[in-house]
Amino acid sequence: MSSSVDVSNLSEAQQDSLAQYMAVTNQDTPAAIALLGRCQWNVEIAITRFFDGEPAVDPVAEAQAQEAAMRAAQREQELAAAAAAPRIPINPRSSMSSSRSRSSDIIPAPRIVPQPNVTSRRPPSILALFFLPFSVVWRLTQGFAYLFSTLFPFLPRLLSNFYSPLHRRGASAISSRRSTTPRDTANRFIREFEEENGVTGLSWFEGGYAQALDLAKKDLKFLLVVLLSPEHDDTASYSKETLGNPDFVKFIKDRDIILWGGNVADSEAYQVSTALQCTKFPFAALITHTPQTSSTAMSVVTRVVGVVSPQKLISKLTAAIAAHSEALNTIRSRRAAEAADRNIRDEQNRAYEVSLARDAERARQRRAEEAARAKAEQEEKERLEAIEMEEMKLLAWRKWRARSLKPEPEAGPAISRIALPMLDGQRVLRRFGLSDSIEEVYAFVECGGIEPGTESAPPEKYNHEYGFRLVTNMPRKVFGHDQGKTVGDCFGKSTVLIVEPLHDDLEDEE
Repeated sequence: MSSSVDVSNLSEAQQDSLAQYMAVTNQDTPAAIALLGRCQWNVEIAITRFFDGEPAVDPVAEAQAQEAAMRAAQREQELAAAAAAPRIPINPRSSMSSSRSRSSDIIPAPRIVPQPNVTSRRPPSILALFFLPFSVVWRLTQGFAYLFSTLFPFLPRLLSNFYSPLHRRGASAISSRRSTTPRDTANRFIREFEEENGVTGLSWFEGGYAQALDLAKKDLKFLLVVLLSPEHDDTASYSKETLGNPDFVKFIKDRDIILWGGNVADSEAYQVSTALQCTKFPFAALITHTPQTSSTAMSVVTRVVGVVSPQKLISKLTAAIAAHSEALNTIRSRRAAEAADRNIRDEQNRAYEVSLARDAERARQRRAEEAARAKAEQEEKERLEAIEMEEMKLLAWRKWRARSLKPEPEAGPAISRIALPMLDGQRVLRRFGLSDSIEEVYAFVECGGIEPGTESAPPEKYNHEYGFRLVTNMPRKVFGHDQGKTVGDCFGKSTVLIVEPLHDDLEDEE
């Protein structure tokens, strides 16, 4: 903490507010004290301003100004009414009680969460062994009593008529209903209310008081809390004639009021009655959000204590709803506007994301097309280079093979005269030895018109394949160069051969 700020000058409540504020924001002490002072030491408003920024108009000052204006207008009306009315001696005590009642019209509605049952401490082991039989008998008795009351729920109420009112109060104070979850407790109350009173038109909230309060705060609805005591003599008539009245049922449905009820014999309903300062049953309290108090406050705006007629109950609830509906409508309008703005922003964000996704897809497709085009160009380039390299190796092989061809032999009995059409279109008559291989004839046709080169060996990594075959016409016979036969075995003394390109056969097959 800074030495320039003396925290000891603050009151205890202000020091607690400062500690809560700094635990959340971790702000410097001088700035925290200054902001809390501007917020009238309201921790929630100060934290909201710290994170969201201070508005141009101070809502606290504005609320105080409105409250002062309302008080001034009310004071003027009271003065005018007092001037018009005859002068009557005023009792100071009555004026104090009336002002106190007006100030207590709106009280905070705390959020009550039912506490679990506190388990008793276990006795020492020796005492536990001593009391074990009694404990077992007590638990068995409780179990049978609960089972009996569940199977015959009307018997306890029937037997209670034989006891005096004083004895009934003492027994109810001593006995306790079985604690269950808030939802099960609410369902039990609704079931008992409908079975005992025959009223089935009310839409009770099937949950705990805290859930009902949170729902009313979230949806900006009115919450009507009804607390009943089974020991009260007028509970049955109040439930049937007032709560079960068709006008009251229609009023609850038309105003869309959240209706929560409880039996004070249950732990949760008892805690709610204590928090709402209930002193008499039956009890009804109307709770709603009061923005004039704070931005998150839930307050009791009206209380109906004791047995009243359904018309009076409806009139009091109607007056309270009318007094606070305008503020709730303002908040609903603001929330609707904020929701509309949020939806517009969401739509814009979604459209922007769709546009980004579309642009990314187009860029991806463009990159894919460029990559495919570059790959095709590379493959075409490699194919042309391979063809060019193949042609160079073929030419080198032809020069090498032309150099290694056997010279044409002289005429004699060991020769064969063969008429050959060359690849360049010329037709020649050539003599071959009868002992020459057929591959020699193929090489002669392949190397026709090629000048012998100086190569002493064929090209490396090259396997030459002839692109033609030698056949005779009549009868048609194909002579392959890899048959291992000689010219004399295949052609004899003379023959006429035809050169058929192999690519013609490939085209025919395709």
